Amino acid sequence: MKHLLLLAVFWANMAVATAHEVRPGYIEINEKAEDVFAISWKQPVRDGRQQVSGLGLRPVFPVNCQRDGDSTMRRRPGALVESFTLICKGGLLGQEIGVEGLQKTITDVFVQLNPLTGQATNLRLTSDRPLQKFSGGGAGLSAYFGMGVEHLLFGFDHILFVLGLVMLVQGWKRLALVVTGFTVAHSLTLALSVLGSVQLSPPVVELIIALSILFVAIELTRAPEKRSILATRYPQSVAFLFGLLHGFGFAGVLANIGLPRDAAIPALALFNIGIEVGQLMIVAVALLIGSRLAIVLQANKLAQPRLVAAAYQAPVIALGSLSVYWLIGRSVALFGG
Repeated sequence: MKHLLLLAVFWANMAVATAHEVRPGYIEINEKAEDVFAISWKQPVRDGRQQVSGLGLRPVFPVNCQRDGDSTMRRRPGALVESFTLICKGGLLGQEIGVEGLQKTITDVFVQLNPLTGQATNLRLTSDRPLQKFSGGGAGLSAYFGMGVEHLLFGFDHILFVLGLVMLVQGWKRLALVVTGFTVAHSLTLALSVLGSVQLSPPVVELIIALSILFVAIELTRAPEKRSILATRYPQSVAFLFGLLHGFGFAGVLANIGLPRDAAIPALALFNIGIEVGQLMIVAVALLIGSRLAIVLQANKLAQPRLVAAAYQAPVIALGSLSVYWLIGRSVALFGG
């Protein structure tokens, strides 16, 4: 099981300065009168930056659309919001909308059209499909599932925390309890946060998420018999308690995007299911790589205690170092140092 953490090195290299830096964009289009649309364009920005600047993305509307009046700009945590009005003769159904510059990023842009009559239409613009056509009905709701999967797979701090938890436990039963505890906890706070029952400051949440990774890393540097009671006897409690905070981190994505007015619960459920699928994919890959690596070491007689200890400590140190890096960066962003 110790070799599972070697997978953390791969994500650690990818994760430096990227966790939660690039969030999905969101374009909300509300039809106020026939052919008159109120546009809200939430462009993601990088965390910790004080200046009002986005990622160089620009929404592109059909040729039958013209702006009516000036636009307003305002800064929100993690997003730069532009609001304006469009006059689109003939409406937007059947027309294409896109985002210029999306091909050069790793983010997606979710688009929601709320017509005067009929169901909302949803689109998910990606780097390989930055231009798409509106169709009638509620098509595109499944995009929330895809966003959930991708958010987990690119939420490097969440991934490293889960991998660290897996390393703290021995046996399938305890592993199942740990994964279940984390799932139940973040599902609970994700729902409470998105539906407006409980709110926490995103910078505070992300700071504590970094602390959760540091806690796991410190425990992993200790011999099993010297670890805390929480880590040795109640790892599922650790997973649950920190999972509550990670759930608020997941909610940050949906806070920027929002939920369809006529299908909020299904969209939230699909997003959460996507997170669970992504999480199970990470655990499955980690277990597979760990078991294969152990077989290779044994087959080539490389499993000497000194070599195994070195192979184990190196990624643990990398995990702890990355958590400290995030902790410092997020503290500076939070306290304005």
